[in-house]
Amino acid sequence: MGETLESLKNEGVIVESAFLDKQGADVYLIYYMKAEDISHAYEVFNQSDLAIDHYHKQCWKKYCEGREVLEELLDLDRFEDLKC
Repeated sequence: MGETLESLKNEGVIVESAFLDKQGADVYLIYYMKAEDISHAYEVFNQSDLAIDHYHKQCWKKYCEGREVLEELLDLDRFEDLKC
């Protein structure tokens, strides 16, 4: 888990979640990321030499047919209220 958290920190990712959506015979992976700068997060991920990121890239190639960015309708958080 340590390397995964290191990767998220390097990318500036605040939240990363994955959900499996089964619609009849079809299966969809719904992936949600929130980052300080999403373009920067993708750039760092693409250039990363961490083993977890290489594994993640291999999984995307093997299991995902493509990527579609969904229209954001609402994005609220209270992260600034959290005491770290």
